[in-house]
Amino acid sequence: MQELINKLIAEVGLSSEQAQKTVTTVMEFVKTKLPPSLAGNVDAMFSGAQGEVKISTYEDKAKEFADATKEKLEDFAEQAKDKLSEAADKAEDIAKDVMDKMKGMFGGDKK
Repeated sequence: MQELINKLIAEVGLSSEQAQKTVTTVMEFVKTKLPPSLAGNVDAMFSGAQGEVKISTYEDKAKEFADATKEKLEDFAEQAKDKLSEAADKAEDIAKDVMDKMKGMFGGDKK
């Protein structure tokens, strides 16, 4: 960023304070036009730390993916639990019906 500030001072004739404010204003404007996961790359580009931000950006994307996956797995587990509960209830009803029929076949109470 300092290189750009120096260039603005030398070529445009801005004061150090004006050049700094200009660069900061442009950076903030550009960041508002990018998705949040990429906005950090603007800071990195002006500071010269591009590699660090790319890693951070990938970490953010990985965390977002992991969170979304976790949420979907939790939903799936809840649905599976409900389906298993329904199946267990049906199996219990079938077992009761079978027992009642067997009792009827062998002289027990008929239903």
